[in-house]
Amino acid sequence: MAGVAIPDRTLKFLPLRSFINSDFWHKYAEIKIDIDRLDDSGRPIYGTLALNSGKCTMLEVACSSFNAKYHDESQQGFRCKGILLNHNTLEYFKSCDKNMILRNQAVQFYHDLMKQESIQSSADLVCFVLLSFADLKTYKFFHWFAFPVPTELTYRHDDEQPILSNLNENLKITISQFLYQKPMPNEPFFIYHAIKGIKLLPDYIKHHNTDANFRDENMEHIYFCYYDPTSVTNSVPVSWHLRQMLTYLVITSPVLAEQGVKFIRVTGSTPAELQLSLMTIYLPKHVTDANDLKSWAGWESDGNGKYLPRVTSLNDSMAPESIAGNAVDLNLKLMKWRLIPTLNLAAIKQVKCLLLGAGTLGCNVARSLMAWGVTNITILDCGKVSISNPIRQTLYRFDDALNGGRPKATTASERLLDINPAAKIVGVDLKIPMPGHPIGQRLAETKEILNKLERLIKENDIIYLLTDSRESRWLPTMLGAFYNKTIINAALGFDSYLVMRHGKNEDNNIDAKTVVGSCPAGFRKIDSCDLGCYFCNDIVAPGNSMKDRTLDQQCTVTRPAVSNMAAALAVELMVSLIQHGNAPAYYRIPKSDPFCREQEPEGLLGIIPHSIRGNIATLQSMITATERYRNCVACSSSVLERYACNKEDFIINVINGTESLETVAGLNNIMSSIVDGNETKVKHCSI
Repeated sequence: MAGVAIPDRTLKFLPLRSFINSDFWHKYAEIKIDIDRLDDSGRPIYGTLALNSGKCTMLEVACSSFNAKYHDESQQGFRCKGILLNHNTLEYFKSCDKNMILRNQAVQFYHDLMKQESIQSSADLVCFVLLSFADLKTYKFFHWFAFPVPTELTYRHDDEQPILSNLNENLKITISQFLYQKPMPNEPFFIYHAIKGIKLLPDYIKHHNTDANFRDENMEHIYFCYYDPTSVTNSVPVSWHLRQMLTYLVITSPVLAEQGVKFIRVTGSTPAELQLSLMTIYLPKHVTDANDLKSWAGWESDGNGKYLPRVTSLNDSMAPESIAGNAVDLNLKLMKWRLIPTLNLAAIKQVKCLLLGAGTLGCNVARSLMAWGVTNITILDCGKVSISNPIRQTLYRFDDALNGGRPKATTASERLLDINPAAKIVGVDLKIPMPGHPIGQRLAETKEILNKLERLIKENDIIYLLTDSRESRWLPTMLGAFYNKTIINAALGFDSYLVMRHGKNEDNNIDAKTVVGSCPAGFRKIDSCDLGCYFCNDIVAPGNSMKDRTLDQQCTVTRPAVSNMAAALAVELMVSLIQHGNAPAYYRIPKSDPFCREQEPEGLLGIIPHSIRGNIATLQSMITATERYRNCVACSSSVLERYACNKEDFIINVINGTESLETVAGLNNIMSSIVDGNETKVKHCSI
């Protein structure tokens, strides 16, 4: 006769499963780039143990998982705490000792828990670890969940028996009223006392004196209750999170060691679905410290039952425009990880730039601005794309030059939007009125142009002067000075270039870091408000430079790479200024020791000069500074005051003849005094 099989009374557990909402990775990508950077020490996160998970217990994380104070009264589940361990390289993510990580995190979890007088919520007992690597270039996230439990602790159980409502209606009502109240208590574990009713774990379990826990209690009256989110009732295995709670009892309640403890299993996501079943679980020996437990398990298996990490790709769920915008930001934000942690990228991104000229300089400046994350750019030009342009002007193609050529400004704006569709790019087809270029019969049209140009300068923060003639820069220079705008000027010679910033009055609203206030030995300082403009070295007003010129004099004949150098310096000068608003300019005193220890004071991104004059024939550049000229034809107080009084009439007079401008600036008086002085010297010598 065959022997009777002895049933296995070892309690088995159904592993937890994880579910990651895509918005979790979107949010973490922001946190990783902007906050955590290279910090891989771990970030607390929160997951939700769903009320009804089907055949397995499900823990879900979403974008709200990073917010410790997040509370949703309509949330159907228990909020549990875990830790996100994101490694900085895929190689380390793959090669790190997963078992050691799991043990260390579990031991640390229980040590932190035992430092408190008692738990704040029984959901604190459901802990998890999320190991990850975030590839922020391809938007792929490698991850592996773990729900740590010690393998050394095993439990036995008696058969589970259903608790029928007709036998104990009061028990069902009491538990239903507690569990399904609004807002739902964050208590997946609680105690039912046959006399006192519902109690919480902290009512019986304290951490400072564990020997006293349950010492004076009649355990016949005490039932440990746990909510099981699965739809499977009256059967084993039981849910994995109960195993974590049992570990807590083994550590905190030596009185219960090697004793049978009654547990009520609670299932059902609504009062109508509520079902109860009773089981006695026998605990193992008491463990005084989690560190005494050497072996831990809990890594989640993949969909095929293998213990391997998973990979989530967000590329399919992201719009291409969003990917492009994030990619631009990524390269810039990586600067803050090691090199320049205090770089203010937001200030750069929100700046509004007006580019006057869409030629060789304008194209290169626009591309560099976009590379720095500037998304608000207005391009102004009156020209059309010619056959000779695309080879040097990088935003145009051969097709743009056919059939008379497309307008440069609008074409350039379209090309920039092709590069970054999320940017705000506007092309304006407009010719800047210039001194020495009479209006003729176009008075009404000129006034309309003046109003439009004035509005554009008022609307933008940074004005780039990138036109191909000197006189076309006068009106924007004067308007920029009048409205106190930052002006960056770039000009080209055959093998030389000039990049300079115009003086600007202090703006107290700029949140800028301060460069060293004192002037070091060997240098002199010119405050920003006293810096000169492009015209401050002139003794005559700008005139028509295109009249009676040969072809090589009409075109900008320059060595091809010079424009790239000047455009790059112009943009970098702007970025340096944004990081340090009202930066003074320094220059070396003549005959000072060029190798002296004292160095020119720097801003966040280096020195902030007034002007840079480069010559590639000698492969040299000079850092120079010029003070504002009181008789300047563009930025002097007399010119700005005349414009404030007469506005359009003043500009139209200057356009029709530059003599009026020289008179307002006082240059004619200076020239007269020079002539008179020379005549006096001649008469004196003849005697």
